[in-house]
Amino acid sequence: MVAAVLRCLSGYIAACVAAAIIEVSFVLPPHELAGAQADRLTAAGIWLLLASLHTAIFAAPFAAIMIAVAEWRGLRSFIYYAGVGFGIAALGFLAQLSGIGVAQPVKIILYVLAAFSIAGIVGGAVYWLLSGRKAGQRGCRAKSRDAATQ
Repeated sequence: MVAAVLRCLSGYIAACVAAAIIEVSFVLPPHELAGAQADRLTAAGIWLLLASLHTAIFAAPFAAIMIAVAEWRGLRSFIYYAGVGFGIAALGFLAQLSGIGVAQPVKIILYVLAAFSIAGIVGGAVYWLLSGRKAGQRGCRAKSRDAATQ
């Protein structure tokens, strides 16, 4: 039980960092950072930490429900986790849109939509890669006990 919680928590943290890397990459593209000075790299690092924290706080209630459902039902499909990541990102986009309003140019709104969508799908994929593939699995000792009793 404790191992499953730690697996889910570490997967969630890694997914939030991966999503934040994508979001920051839309603001500071990697080709701009390749030859950047130390102050620009420091700013990118700070933005990455802040984006990771913001993503983790916003997504926590939605992800907790979806992770609990996946663990309970033993859902191990990549599509499930990518879809959940996309759905959480869509909610984040709608929250962002409600804050700035639709007075922004369409190009900016579509750019933000693309950033959120890709970040959500990548976050879901990273979670699946680290934790989701093992959803609902019981421990090794329980499997060996079951095999011994049969």
